[in-house]
Amino acid sequence: MSEVYRKFGRSLRYENGTIVRSDEAGEAIEDAHTFSCRPIAHAVELPAIDGRAIDETVREIHSIVRAPLAIERLIVSEGIAEHQFGERRWRETTRRIHVAITFRSMRALIDLGDFDLADVRLISAALARAVPAEAGTHTEGRIRLAPNVSAALLPALISVAPPNIQLIQTAGGIDGKGAPIETCGISFASNWYRPSYRVRPVRAPFSLRASCDVTLIDEEIPRAIALLAPIERLTMSVLCVRGTDVFPATVRVARIDAVSTAVRWYPYGAGSFGAEMML
Repeated sequence: MSEVYRKFGRSLRYENGTIVRSDEAGEAIEDAHTFSCRPIAHAVELPAIDGRAIDETVREIHSIVRAPLAIERLIVSEGIAEHQFGERRWRETTRRIHVAITFRSMRALIDLGDFDLADVRLISAALARAVPAEAGTHTEGRIRLAPNVSAALLPALISVAPPNIQLIQTAGGIDGKGAPIETCGISFASNWYRPSYRVRPVRAPFSLRASCDVTLIDEEIPRAIALLAPIERLTMSVLCVRGTDVFPATVRVARIDAVSTAVRWYPYGAGSFGAEMML
C-alpha cells in the first residue's frame, strides 16, 4: 500500500546580503520498494512572512560581529509549512540561523533554532581574543561543553553513548508521518524524520536530551563554547575558554562525567537540547 505525503511551504531567507522568498508545494509517494517525489500545484493559503524579525536579527548580528572578526556566511530564515499525510494535517513554523565567524585561521560555526543571539554575543567576544595554536589539542584532564556544543554532539552519541549516559527523545510536536512525538528512550523511539518531501523519511529520535546521574559541573575547567568545524565521529574541533585565555582545541570524546539540566533546543539532526556537559 502506498503512502502519500504533501507539503505546502513558505519561507523568507536572508543569505549573505540577498533576500530569497520561496513558496513550494510537493508530494512524495512511497511503498515498501519505491519512493518518488514531485512538485505539485500550490493549493493552500499560508500567512505572509513580513521579514521584520529577520531584518532586525541580521542588523543585530552585524552590530555584534565587528572587526577584527568577519562574517564568512550568514543565513537567517523564517518559514511556515502545512503538512498532509493521509488524513492527518498539521502546521508548523520555524526560525533558523547559521553563521560562520572567522578570525585569523579560526572559524566558529553557530547554528540556532530561534532568533536569540546570546550564543553569538558570547562566541564573538571570545573569538576576538583567541590565540591560534599550531596543535590546539586537549587530550588530558577534564573539559566542559557549552549547551550549543553538547547539542551538536548528541546525534553522534546515538549509537555509541557511554553506559552512564541516557539519551531520551523529548515529547513535543509532530513527526514526518503526522504522529505525535512522545518522551521515551531512544531504543523505543519509533518516529519518522522527514527533513524534506524530496527524501525518504527515516526513523530517528526527536529532540534528543542527555541525562546522567551526575549533574554537578566543575566551572573551573576549560569550557568549549563553539565548534570550529563539523564533528567527525566523536572528535570535535572547538574554541575553548579558560579564565582569560581563549584557544582552539581538538577533543576526542571518550567519556562523559556529568550532564546538567538541558536548557535550549538546537537544530541538529531531528533536534537536540543542549546542556552543560563535562568530559
